[in-house]
Amino acid sequence: MYKYTINHLAYWPIFFIMFVCGICTGSIIGLTFGLMDRASVGILGGTFIALLAGLTSGSLGLIYTVVFNILAPVIGGIELTVEQQSILSEDNINLPSPDPQHTDSA
Repeated sequence: MYKYTINHLAYWPIFFIMFVCGICTGSIIGLTFGLMDRASVGILGGTFIALLAGLTSGSLGLIYTVVFNILAPVIGGIELTVEQQSILSEDNINLPSPDPQHTDSA
């Protein structure tokens, strides 16, 4: 069992993940508006809405990361416990059982 404490997050990965999620969500909404109302918004307007949603989401992710990085050392961070899963478990029913008498020799 390993115990870790997360006290700091990197800014670039958080921004990138939130930006991509915002682009995906914004593209559905923006392109739907663009296709439904072609005269005023248009498809390029819909893609602009998607880009704007991505940048907004990424910026919010940066703000969340800054707040976390400031407050995490004060509150003690997020404690994380990692346990090693056994090789033979109920999830791995297709694995052959180990044979103690069989040894591989080259």
